[in-house]
Amino acid sequence: MATLHLPHFEREEHPRLGAALHVFWGFCAAVVLLFILLAALGAIDPADAVAVTAVVLALAVLWLAHAWRGLWRDERRLR
Repeated sequence: MATLHLPHFEREEHPRLGAALHVFWGFCAAVVLLFILLAALGAIDPADAVAVTAVVLALAVLWLAHAWRGLWRDERRLR
């Protein structure tokens, strides 16, 4: 059976889209780190602010998944 081989295309992003994505991921990181700092200082009790804690956990998972994907992408480029 013949297989179809497609060439690998580099994703070209619009410069403003790339900048907006950097701002978004920076915002996610800032919110997560600020929440951790405020929780460590005792200003926020995560048990009392369940909705905020859930949102921050979701942002943290997204941020970590984005960083992990970037590491895999960079590793493949080095091969």
